[in-house]
Amino acid sequence: MTTTLDLQHDNATTHVLNQTRTTAPAIAEAIGHVSPCTHLPAWHSAPITLPADLREHQEHARRFRTELTETACTCLHGLPEQLLADLARRWADALDAGVWYGQSAHRSSPEVRDHSRREFDRALRDIRALADWITSGTAAHTARGAW
Repeated sequence: MTTTLDLQHDNATTHVLNQTRTTAPAIAEAIGHVSPCTHLPAWHSAPITLPADLREHQEHARRFRTELTETACTCLHGLPEQLLADLARRWADALDAGVWYGQSAHRSSPEVRDHSRREFDRALRDIRALADWITSGTAAHTARGAW
């Protein structure tokens, strides 16, 4: 189930939009680093400025992952395919966590709201670390010396 944040200029919404806006380029860079394959759709690079943009990015990440797993292309067989699938899944999940945090900030106890924010922040930290690992060249070196 996918939902969007209410368009309100509160701390939770601002935090989610700012954090996803700054994380999105790192994800796109990691996707581009791994995948020169033309059989996959282009990674979604529209700016994140409104809560509705989160859902758009989330839907694209899920479509990208589905197309990746259904393609007959052998360009990405093995670790590159796994990394791309993991990035797309983690990005969609992080956006889910952001939406949940934004919603919980309006309707939940402080404990639930704080837990939701920690989960969102952790999801973004984890995907940034994965993206940095990929673009640093360490992933390729670890796998086979180079992509």
